[in-house]
Amino acid sequence: MARKKRALFMTVGTGTDSKKYSLAHGLMCSIDSKDPDFICFFGSRDSKSTVDALKEVFYDEFEEDFDECYDYEFVENENIDSFKNYFNEFKFKIAELEDEYRILIDYTSGTKTMTMSAAFASMIFRKELFVVVGERSGGVVVKGTEECKSQNLYQVYDELLISTLKDLFNSNRFESGKLLVDVLVDTNRDKDVYSKLFDTYYYFDSVNHEKAFETFDVGEFQKVWPELAKQFQLNIKALNIMNTFNQNSSKGPVEHELKKYYMLASILNNARRRRNENKFDDAVARLYRSLELIAQIRLSKVYGINSSCIDIDILRENNVDEDYLGNLDSSKDIKFGLTADYELLAKLNDSLGEFYLNNREQIRNVLKFRNNSILAHGFESCSKKEYDEFRGIVLEAANLLHEDMGKFIEETMFPILS
Repeated sequence: MARKKRALFMTVGTGTDSKKYSLAHGLMCSIDSKDPDFICFFGSRDSKSTVDALKEVFYDEFEEDFDECYDYEFVENENIDSFKNYFNEFKFKIAELEDEYRILIDYTSGTKTMTMSAAFASMIFRKELFVVVGERSGGVVVKGTEECKSQNLYQVYDELLISTLKDLFNSNRFESGKLLVDVLVDTNRDKDVYSKLFDTYYYFDSVNHEKAFETFDVGEFQKVWPELAKQFQLNIKALNIMNTFNQNSSKGPVEHELKKYYMLASILNNARRRRNENKFDDAVARLYRSLELIAQIRLSKVYGINSSCIDIDILRENNVDEDYLGNLDSSKDIKFGLTADYELLAKLNDSLGEFYLNNREQIRNVLKFRNNSILAHGFESCSKKEYDEFRGIVLEAANLLHEDMGKFIEETMFPILS
């Protein structure tokens, strides 16, 4: 396979007359070692005299005309102290040439701003960076001691990305984080583990517990983040329960007895994460579903009642009074919503039904937050205060549903990367 053509980008300074040829020797060392097909010099109008000196050095050493041997361009920019200007020059030139050329960057010569722009461009756009080193005299590398040395800024670049990745994970921006993982450079920086981590918690946050369980690599996660081992263990335990079925039941596969409690806890944590992102309408929508789910779980677990398909006979078996049953239309499928579920629990003399009766006005009030939301039936936006009031009601009901709800919430809480 033929090598890709090389383009050598070089910052060019001016120097004093006594130093100009020393600078030119340094640049020539880099050109000679990299053997580029195209050279792009970056400098000011005054820097052109250094390129002229370079041509003289080339002729003295090789007895050939530089212009005939090399294809080159001089990018002139007089804003020698403007980082933004020089960085953009590199950015535009990289975009123009990188499809056709393997780009190498030399920052041996030039002002501090020019060389810093070159180094930063190499890091951001992942281009190889070089500098000519050697014995120095008067701040210039002595002729004959020159050596072109590679500078690896990829690790620095990755450190910046890792810091950003942690922020994205902690702010629940899992899709954005996954995209950023793909541009990590250093292959030994646990790139695959970060990718798995973002996949896992993207699925977890999306309430796709099956996929989250499949991608959860607890061993690898604990190896990279040992300080979070406890939370990873709690999370995998919760996901295991939400995906475990009893295959030995005479009725076929039966879900784990705690599955729905953990699902409720997961949704409550999901609501809290949306609240932390100031997405209060999303958060309140999840609280509404949580309050509804609490009643559905109690009706199903304790009374064998499916509120999505009410069976009159099961209601009679639970001694629901006939006046109440008489108001139900048994000629068609009976489906209960949130309020009807809690009213039924009250008829069953259940503690959650009593909670509903004792807090009926407040519950009706918080339900309006959701119903008036732009994400439900209205045109208003929910506030943090409304979310907090709604969450207080839901947590009270959740704790009545199961005494270990606090533990379930803890076990479905996402870790925080530090």
